[in-house]
Amino acid sequence: MSDDKRIDDDWKKRAFEEKQKLASQMGGIVEETADSTDSAERAPIESDPRFPGLVQQIAYPALMALGQIPDPRTGERMLDLNLARDTIDLLGVLDAKTEGNLSKEEDEMIKNLLRDLHVAYTQVAAAENQAAMDSEADSPSE
Repeated sequence: MSDDKRIDDDWKKRAFEEKQKLASQMGGIVEETADSTDSAERAPIESDPRFPGLVQQIAYPALMALGQIPDPRTGERMLDLNLARDTIDLLGVLDAKTEGNLSKEEDEMIKNLLRDLHVAYTQVAAAENQAAMDSEADSPSE
């Protein structure tokens, strides 16, 4: 078993060296993986200017589904808790899969947005449930 670990480490080392060689030929720098350096020594990750747009593009349907913003096609507000929940879950997947690969600002942005969407979803769902219970109480029972 330890022989397998050694082979795996050797392979990782050779792959990293090959990446460095290719990067130096192309004038770039290869970031080291967590296996090859302490996280305290790693350079901070730079923000990608496209990331906020990606997050907003995914979050937009959740905001529409929660009635926070009107549908741009109709100008009407809608309520679709299933769409909102699915979209919020999709953002959660993006957050989980990019963990450790985002700049501090990007990480804070997605976490704050997720928190705000969870709060909005909870409030809208509670109001919807209360409205349904009030409607049942007002209708005559047969």
